[in-house]
Amino acid sequence: MIPLYTSLLSQPATVGGSLRTLCSRIASIDSLVLTPNQRLFVSGRDGVFELLASADGSSRTERVAFAVDGVPTDCMKNGMATDGDFLYLACAHLHQSDNPLVRTILNDLNDVEQVAKCLLQLYMAAFRFRVESWILRCDLRRTPLAFTERLASLPPAPGDGELASNFLANGLAIDPQRSCLYVANSAPGLAAAIYRVATDVAADSTCCTLWHRPPGCKPNGLRLLEQGLCYTGNGVSSAVLGRVPFSPDGSASTSEIIEIAPLRLFAHFDAVQPGFVVAESGDTTGLQAGALRLVSCAGRTIGMVRHADLRRPCAVVVTHADTGLFTAGEMLVADRNDGRVLAFRPDEPWRQWLRGENADARGTDPAARQ
Repeated sequence: MIPLYTSLLSQPATVGGSLRTLCSRIASIDSLVLTPNQRLFVSGRDGVFELLASADGSSRTERVAFAVDGVPTDCMKNGMATDGDFLYLACAHLHQSDNPLVRTILNDLNDVEQVAKCLLQLYMAAFRFRVESWILRCDLRRTPLAFTERLASLPPAPGDGELASNFLANGLAIDPQRSCLYVANSAPGLAAAIYRVATDVAADSTCCTLWHRPPGCKPNGLRLLEQGLCYTGNGVSSAVLGRVPFSPDGSASTSEIIEIAPLRLFAHFDAVQPGFVVAESGDTTGLQAGALRLVSCAGRTIGMVRHADLRRPCAVVVTHADTGLFTAGEMLVADRNDGRVLAFRPDEPWRQWLRGENADARGTDPAARQ
């Protein structure tokens, strides 16, 4: 059992800084990803967009086209991953009943924001209706950009027996060395787990294997590190940041808990040298505002970013170089409040922490050494 007192031993420091809006009104915004050369992409209900700097210093968005047969345009666009040359996207679609009465009671849940209340509706519907997912790929070396390849259709056709009947693809992490993707299935029930999918389009598109089932939570965000595959997940009583080390043969070892947060909800996250930055969407009631949580490698929350304009963060990435949109050491945040992409520039000690400077191996609080 996860010890709930762990996160209550000390109070984290308040992370000061400035917040600005890069863009807004991306409906049902869900995920952010930065390529190695700092191209920024964001997913939402209406598609995937690249954020670009305009000549006047503002930002603009360009939609990445969809050109994949068999994937409905009204699917949920969730987690993304990139290896520099390719952009990967997890899509999911809830096949609701055509019964007029059901349609009257339940609006199209593929079109709702994935916040606490709507997630509950979505999970309840997933017990009754089929949820199907796809992993798509876009070649970033081509113009115009478009998702043209379907790597996987999940779950496999009936009769395979290896996967549960529902698959709500969420977070993604790419493993170039093993030529595979790790996919978080956030569907309710026993289907919730982390699966592995080949990135070879010539392979069987239904080939997907159960890799690990994190205890006590539905996995959400994923990040691949040298120490293992890290994940966020949400359980009945707490949110979890965990890690699954790799066995020599590439299989999953026993999972480890890095940090927990009672009665909170974790979304996507990013990893930096001294630790992690987690997008905390709020509490399980949906009444409290969210925050960004800075967690050390030792497994302790050392800082919290709270701001009046930071309401429902669902994804975060840390920048590593200066561009026309941002500077190195900033946190880019997807916030479901008005579908905004925000840039938070922390005070200098925290920027140094994000860059791996002024922090020891435990990733301790930089404010404590001022």
